[in-house]
Amino acid sequence: MDLPIPNQSAFPLKFVEANGLQHAYLEAGQGPVIFFLHGFPDSAYGWEKSLSHFSESHRCIAPFLRGYYPSGIPADSDYAMKTIAQDIVAIADQLGIDRFIVAGQDWGAMVGYSIANLVPDRLEKLVTVAIPHPAYIRLNALDIFRARHFIRFRNAKASLGYTRRRNLAYINRLYDRWSPNWTERHQSAEQIKETYRLEGRLEAALGYYWVATAARQDKDLQKWYAQRPTMPVLCFAGRADGALTVRHFLEMEKRIKTPFQLAIHDTAGHFLHQEAPDFFNERMQEFL
Repeated sequence: MDLPIPNQSAFPLKFVEANGLQHAYLEAGQGPVIFFLHGFPDSAYGWEKSLSHFSESHRCIAPFLRGYYPSGIPADSDYAMKTIAQDIVAIADQLGIDRFIVAGQDWGAMVGYSIANLVPDRLEKLVTVAIPHPAYIRLNALDIFRARHFIRFRNAKASLGYTRRRNLAYINRLYDRWSPNWTERHQSAEQIKETYRLEGRLEAALGYYWVATAARQDKDLQKWYAQRPTMPVLCFAGRADGALTVRHFLEMEKRIKTPFQLAIHDTAGHFLHQEAPDFFNERMQEFL
């Protein structure tokens, strides 16, 4: 059973039932709506600096994605990107929100691309961090090496045992590798590790990888994921990101047909929105 963890944010923690699951979220501000979607290993708290900035002009909603405490854990362990996109749309419906903007990092970026496919008429603009659209990812040996956590996480039993070793030390190593220049990375790692120690929560976080691995065999679903967004897109990438090289983002910039902007930071890594918040907030503000 989950133990209560105090709200670690200055922003109010709220709850809503949507798509058959209880979802927790942080909310601040009024006006046009922006959903801020976190990735792994992170949570909605990672968006605080952006919530502080954009809540001056927008209604900002940062959900804890399904399985991430204190949101509910789905009984069927469904962590497909399409399903999580349906979660966000259902949350919008429950909160009376018609049109909205999405900013997503890591898995949150993948969910954003799925929302662009699911409700293109409701998504006004899309901002993604650290992950290009999957249609523009062509892996070489270096990319496979950098993304080797996907190989590490593909087997459920082995990945759970390995990740739990030495007080979840692998989470710290991921932060070190993905964002080597970020001075606050260990503080962020310890915050998310606190929740991964709760019953079922590490299984939920790694379940995103298990489901993604299995989904590669579903050709129809992969075809759906490969659809390109039609609304304006702003994509952020850090040259120090140890998870993926910037060449995929440059390929996306060259080939995508919709209005597109690419913002590359020379020293930031995978958690660019937290490492270089002024850069991120200013570029996104201009885009909006």
